[in-house]
Amino acid sequence: MPAADTPSDEYLARARKAFDQGDFQAARRDYVIAAALERDAGRVPVVASFALSRVLFAQSNNKEAAQVLTELAREASAKGDDNTEARALADAIWLNRESHQLAQVRADAARLRDLLKGKTLSAETRRIISETTS
Repeated sequence: MPAADTPSDEYLARARKAFDQGDFQAARRDYVIAAALERDAGRVPVVASFALSRVLFAQSNNKEAAQVLTELAREASAKGDDNTEARALADAIWLNRESHQLAQVRADAARLRDLLKGKTLSAETRRIISETTS
């Protein structure tokens, strides 16, 4: 394993390996730690949060996966990262719909519509959202 650039990198690498080996509990634990380390460093835990949501989805914990992404969207919004916020919301909407959290779907969809009306989202983010929501 190459040297880690940030403290969270080691946990991200371990979590990816655990996920690939089907050890979802270990992956979950290490992604949670990586996200906490990113937050402690003042960064939005984009990679760790999206990956944690995939682990939770693989464990059929759609509601919890959506909560992780909703929190990521809030953190991204606070830092002015509209692209991450929009991508997190799009995935959270799908997961919340699957887990019948319709009030959260409506709230997230309203915010996503506002972001899509603006001019700050990249073409790549718009493409990803289009694919996610179609």
